Parts: sequence; structure tokens; C-alpha cells
Amino acid sequence: MSRVRNLANRSPRHSGRNRLHTRCDNSYAGSQGPRRWLLVLLLIAPLLILASCSTAENGDGSVEKNTLIGTYVADVQLEETRLVATEVIDGLEAPRDITLDPEGWIWVNEVSGSLYRADPRTGEKIKMLEIPDVYFERARGLLSTALHPEFPDEPYVYIHYTFEPSELGSRIVRYTFTGDTLVEPEIILDRLPGGSGHSGSKMMAGPDGKLWLATGDASREELAQDLDVYHGKILRMNLDGSVPEDNPYEGSHIWTSGHRNMQGITYGNGHIYASEHGPANDDEVNLLVKGGNYGYPDVMGYCDSELEKQYCEEHDIVEPIIAFNPVVAASGLAYYGHDAIPEWTNSLLLASLRIQTLRVLHLDGAGERVEDVQIFFQQQFGRIRDVIVDPEGRVYLMTSSTDWYRESRADIHDPSHVVNGDRIILLQAADEAVLASLSDIENRRTLVEDRVPLYLGSSEIADNLGASERLYLAHCGSCHLQDGSGMEGTVPPLVGSESVGGDRVSLISLLLYGVPAEQKSGEYDWNMPGFQNLENDELAAILNYIRGNFSDEADHFSAEDVQEVRESS
Repeated sequence: MSRVRNLANRSPRHSGRNRLHTRCDNSYAGSQGPRRWLLVLLLIAPLLILASCSTAENGDGSVEKNTLIGTYVADVQLEETRLVATEVIDGLEAPRDITLDPEGWIWVNEVSGSLYRADPRTGEKIKMLEIPDVYFERARGLLSTALHPEFPDEPYVYIHYTFEPSELGSRIVRYTFTGDTLVEPEIILDRLPGGSGHSGSKMMAGPDGKLWLATGDASREELAQDLDVYHGKILRMNLDGSVPEDNPYEGSHIWTSGHRNMQGITYGNGHIYASEHGPANDDEVNLLVKGGNYGYPDVMGYCDSELEKQYCEEHDIVEPIIAFNPVVAASGLAYYGHDAIPEWTNSLLLASLRIQTLRVLHLDGAGERVEDVQIFFQQQFGRIRDVIVDPEGRVYLMTSSTDWYRESRADIHDPSHVVNGDRIILLQAADEAVLASLSDIENRRTLVEDRVPLYLGSSEIADNLGASERLYLAHCGSCHLQDGSGMEGTVPPLVGSESVGGDRVSLISLLLYGVPAEQKSGEYDWNMPGFQNLENDELAAILNYIRGNFSDEADHFSAEDVQEVRESS
């Protein structure tokens, strides 16, 4: 059967795009008319279409295992398996997360408040909801979606979003799915954290039949370990929002504490894992332990600085199974336990916003330790925010290159990634027939594993930088920007700053220990992390760079200067 998506149903913005589904044996149903149209389309289609050797859709609407759908994007060779990447959904504006329902549809939300149900087999998107009371600004808005574990028999859809700009908070609302819309909203958990930043979040229906929510600290880091509030916590609740009897703290939804800005949560191999953004250091992936304290803000990443070692000796802190320095903007997380891509079996798939990658975290047999890390698709698809795995072992990636970051970090934004908005990309193992068809593709993009992470935008940029500028951009540039101008209303500029051009010891202390939330300026909704984890010579290089480029002072800092301040603090 051949299927052509009706171009008339597309918005003008996407009218030049088309997708096609074919069979390799050319046994098309119906008259010869569709064959003639197929030949015409193949001659005029501006994009390459990848054909498969099985029907695009079964009679029950499901997709067969070896079917490739959508528009060819790239392919990548693993040790034995070749993966093919195809674009199946486009036209998204700042999407936040995706989840898959049992009928093969993908639920995708946009931070502005729109929720869609999309069919990856046809590219069709149906708007299910426009949240009336969402508060949308930058990273605030519609944050995450989850489905009832027995969906659609129990037709409930859970939505977490921010509201009320005057006293910003967030809530979980449960809607009822009718088949073509969402109705009967019911607030099941209200007055959750929802600050100007670090709102998280990610929800999932767990294997225990409970609803899990990973929250952010709402830029109130001092509350992350406070068990009286829900800032920086993993919450576990019954499907009606009530507190389960077997939670670690009586009468509380809290499962774990001491987190910063949670971005992903998944389960597999008998464990639940979560990912979170660090400040400018120590993004984390954690194995969640009932009642565990993960240490933030007193511990970031491992217990490896002197202050952290002391804190961990005095408190029962759970360390991450992996931490990233510099940060990679760790985002969505999915467990891969299928054998369709055997090289990835028993691994965590981690989406990365900052350097635009999919990281494969290979686990040990117990699922308690990361044994190896591989990097794929670096700067090929744009910022990758979320990742999910379907029951057949296919992987879906969702990009987020149209969010607020493209304005604030225009220096590293690649407009080619958003020609048709953000998108969902399907990764699928190719069978023999598909492998044979790849040789017929013009302008084919064959990718390989990325051996070197590019923290600074691109290899071209990195090759033209000195060591000091590399360190500055890797650790400070994501907030203060390449030119030191900061972000209006959020991050203060370094250019002309009294701190940068003032007392030397104070500047060294600022870089070492940061600015805690309780000391931040009222003009900027921001707190700065410390960089005690860096070596003295690295800190000296950063100090020399910012002092020399963003102030009128030209004096020099040495590693000995930094060590002297460490010892006196």
C-alpha cells in the first residue's frame, strides 16, 4: 500500500514537505492511478523518502517491526547494527516532553500551553488542549505529561504546569480523554513549586501503579533538602494525588530530596533513575533510593571537594551514578532494555540540550553503575530535550531548538535546525532490504559515534579559541554568555562589574564559592555556583580571562593565588 500525506492539510509553513510510505515488492492495492501519482511524486519530491519492505501500517493501526516511516534524516553505524533516523513529526514550537500511548500515538506538549496527540505513522497532529490558566515565560509553562498506567481503559491524562505570575506555583491536573479531546479537569495536587527558574519537571506512571513527579528547586536551593516543602524533590503519589502509605515520610509525597532542577525520570532493570541539571557543574544521573538525600546544594555531583567530603561524612548523602563536568544540560532519560538495538541493551539513553547529543550510558548487570558512555548525533539535530522507547525497541528523540535559548544564546544557535520548527526523530534498526536501499539515497548523511564532546558550540569555534577562553565558555559562558553581557533580569553582566574589576581575593572567593540564593541581588533572579571542583590552574585561567576581557584591570592570577584563598577560607 502506498500512502501520501495530503499537502492541502498542511499549514503554509510546511507546505513544501511530504512523506511517503511504500512497499518494496511494489504490490500496491487498487488501480494503476496511485502508481502514476507515486512516480510523479518521486520525481518532484524535494526531500528523500526512505522505503521499507513491509507495510507502513497494519490493519489494527500498529506499525510492523521493520517499517521505516517519515523523512530520511541520517543513518549511523553501531558495532553491528545500522540505525536509520527519520523525521516523523515537525512544526513544534518549544516542546517540553513526549510520552507514548498504547495505540502508538505520541503525546507532545509545548511550553506555551498546547498539548498534542501525534501519529508518527502519518505525521498528523491533533491539538487536544490549550491550557487556559498556564503561566508561560521562558522555561515556565506546560512542563510535563503522563498517562494513567492502564490508559486508555482508564482514560486519564496528567499535566503539570506553572500558573499565577504574582505568586508563581505549579499544579498537577488530571483530564479525561474522550477520544478526540480532553475534558473534566481536576486538580489533584496544587501549590507545587514553580519559580522563575528551575521548575523541572518530568512525570511518569511508575511500575508500582503510582504517579511520580520530578520537581525543580524553583531557584530556592536552600529548600532542596527541606522535607517540609516540595522544592527539589522526587514526589510519589497515588493516581488521585493522595499520599501512598509506603512513602518514606508519613503524610508526605516526598520520595527523595536534595535535587536541583530535575529533567528526566525512567524505570528499568528494577530501578528508577532520574536526571537533573547542575548549576554550571555536575549535571547528574541518579539511581533513586527510598528516602535518599542527594545533597544539593551542599553537594554537587560526587563528594569530591574538601567541603563536600566533610558534608558527606556528617550526612547520609547518595552520590550520582554519573556526573558531568562541564555540564551537558542533561535532559530526558529513558531505559533501553530491548534487543532490537543489541549494542544499547541495558543502558540509559540521556538527551542533552547543551551540546545537542544522545548519550548512551551503559550499565552494569545490576543497573547500579555506569560502565561506559557513548555520544551520538552531536550537533546534528539541534537541542535534544527528550527521549522515549517504544515496545518494539524503536527510539524517539524530541528536539527543543525553538525555546528561549535561541535568543539568549544566539552565538551557538544553528537556525538550520528549526527550518520547520522542532521535530520528533525516530531511530530504528535497519533490516537487509533497508540497508540495500540506503545506497540509492543522494546526499546521504552517514554518522558515527562522537568521540570528543564539543562544549563550545562547534569544532570550528573551538579550534580558534585559546585555553582560557575555552575554560570560560565551558564553565561560565552558558549563563554570562560569550561576550560577558549576561541575561537581562536573570544573570548579571561581567562587563564593567565591580566584582570583576575589584578586590582580587573577593573575586577568587566568588569563583570558588559562588553566590548562594540568600545573597543574590534583587535585580537578578539568579544564584551562582562555586567551582571548587576545578583545579587551581584552571580557575586562574578563568580569572585572567574575565579580568582581562571584562574589566580595565590587567593584573595576573596564579594557581598559587587561588590555593592561598582556598587555605584561608
